[in-house]
Amino acid sequence: MLLALLLPALAEESTFAGAKGPTVVPTTPGAHATAELGGALTFGNTETMALTGLGNVDYRWQKNGIGGTFGVNWGQSKIDADGDGKLNDDERAEGYVKTAERELVTLRYDRFIGKRDSLYALGGAFTDSFAGYDFRVNGQVGLSHALVDQKGTTFKGELGLDIARENFVDGVEPNAQTVIAARILLGLRHEFNEHVAFEDTLEAYEGLLDFADFRLNNTAAVLASMTTRLSLKLSHQLAFDNVPVEGYQPLDHTTMATVVVTFL
Repeated sequence: MLLALLLPALAEESTFAGAKGPTVVPTTPGAHATAELGGALTFGNTETMALTGLGNVDYRWQKNGIGGTFGVNWGQSKIDADGDGKLNDDERAEGYVKTAERELVTLRYDRFIGKRDSLYALGGAFTDSFAGYDFRVNGQVGLSHALVDQKGTTFKGELGLDIARENFVDGVEPNAQTVIAARILLGLRHEFNEHVAFEDTLEAYEGLLDFADFRLNNTAAVLASMTTRLSLKLSHQLAFDNVPVEGYQPLDHTTMATVVVTFL
């Protein structure tokens, strides 16, 4: 039960691609790798299992950088089908019902053209049936610029062009579409001291084929280090899609507490 107390994850909420923050290759040379893990497990009057995980790896050499992000968000529960406020024997015997199932991957390459600038290209894919996506793949190119790059504080902006192919779950018509969008990102990280840091990433997409197709993602997080390689992270993710998949909600919130392990 310690896992459920320390690592609550609202796995039932789905988010649009990018809500967990884009893959960003650091400007410091060498390899970096981190992993996040959170979850909840309950038995008794309610029976629920949830797991969220996120991994980031990158490598920088000379004027080149590559990076990858990999994430999962799974959840399942035994459902009170008759709505009487408790699980009876028949409902328990029915087994678990999925309440969240999302997997994502993003790969990125940066070519640095100065101390503060880089040209980047990335590709990504995810699946999230609870948000209406059977799968979604995208490619993107753009320019990244560090507006502030000093000890303890970094603030960067990115401009790019994103092309995506979205395939929706059964029952949604039309069943697929292509999205071409302009993308802007602002990312801030500030270290208050050697133990506490704040991060916020704001990302906006404006559809070029349909100007009503505006999407906004924001991820804010506070990190508290426990050791040189272990930290606690409290984060909130907001994802807004002005033209959501038909039959699905335009706004998602996800609040998580996770343990972050730094390997490199």
